[in-house]
Amino acid sequence: MTEPSRGLRIHFVDGATLSVSFPQQRDNEIAAELMLEAVLKQRMLMIEADGCLHFVPFENIKYMSVFPAPEKPGKTVIRGARIEG
Repeated sequence: MTEPSRGLRIHFVDGATLSVSFPQQRDNEIAAELMLEAVLKQRMLMIEADGCLHFVPFENIKYMSVFPAPEKPGKTVIRGARIEG
């Protein structure tokens, strides 16, 4: 049985995009929340892919889309929205 697809699409300020697929990273919600806090504090996304470590500074990112959405994304997340336009 294969794991469900997980992914990240990074939209850069210059209009370029980068799509990344990956396996589940953490076994529980608390560990995932702690990881998110650390990434936001560092203001740098680090992705290990194809034998390389890629560094993406937040200053180059317009926005990111992560899928699937977590079941419990936190208290400050707007749920059930649609992107229009």
